[in-house]
Amino acid sequence: MRITLAAISLLPILAPAQDATASISGGLTDVTGAYITNAPVELDSGTRKYESRTSKNGIYEFSNLPPGDYTLTFRVIGFLPLIVTSIMVSEREQVRIPDVPLEVAHGLCPRPIARGQILLAPGSTFGRLTGSVVPPTADVDVTLVCRTFSACRSTKTDSSGGFSFDMLSPGVYGVGFGRDGFYPENASGYAYTAYAGWESIYAPMVLEKCPNGNCDPKLRPPRPVAVCE
Repeated sequence: MRITLAAISLLPILAPAQDATASISGGLTDVTGAYITNAPVELDSGTRKYESRTSKNGIYEFSNLPPGDYTLTFRVIGFLPLIVTSIMVSEREQVRIPDVPLEVAHGLCPRPIARGQILLAPGSTFGRLTGSVVPPTADVDVTLVCRTFSACRSTKTDSSGGFSFDMLSPGVYGVGFGRDGFYPENASGYAYTAYAGWESIYAPMVLEKCPNGNCDPKLRPPRPVAVCE
C-alpha cells in the first residue's frame, strides 16, 4: 500500500513536464489560396529533424517541441521548394504560422524564384521583398514597379549586392536593375510577390557585364534559359 501511494504521489509532479512542450502549426496553400493536402513538411531544429504531412484540410502540426529556433521546409511535387527560417519557439508556446503559399513549378523559368520566407512581427499586415545580384555589386539601381506598371520605389544594392523593400502592400510587383557596365534587367512583368506578414527572399538576379562598355541591349548575345530547381 505504501508503494502504491508513493507512485500516485509522483503523478502531479510528472504531468507539468509534459505540458511544458511547445508546438508549431499552420496551413499550406498554392498562390490562389487553395489548400494543399497530404504534402510533406519537414521541421529542423538544427539538432533534430521532424517530418509530417498536411491533413485533408491542408494543415500541418508539430507538437511536443522543445524551445528553440526552427526551420520549415516544403518540397511538394509540382511546386517550387520553399524554406521558412527563424521560427522562434518558447517554452509552452503554441506557434501558429500564417498560411504558406507555394508557387507552381513550370520547368523553364526566366523569372525570379522565391527561395525562402521569414515570418515578420505578429500581426503585420505588410510584406517585405529581399533579394540580391550576382556578381555581388554595390550601387546597382533597383526599381520597384507597382500594378500601374510605373516605378513606385527605388533603392540601391549594398556592398554585398543585397537589397530589400519594406512595408509593401500584399500583391505582385516588378523589379528592374541597372548599373553602368552591366546590361539592364528591366521589369518585364510582375514576377515578385509580397505576402502579408512575410519577408519573401528571392534568388539572386544575375547581372551580365557589357563587353567593351557597350551596353546597347540590341547587341546583347542570347542567354541560356534558366531551369527551375
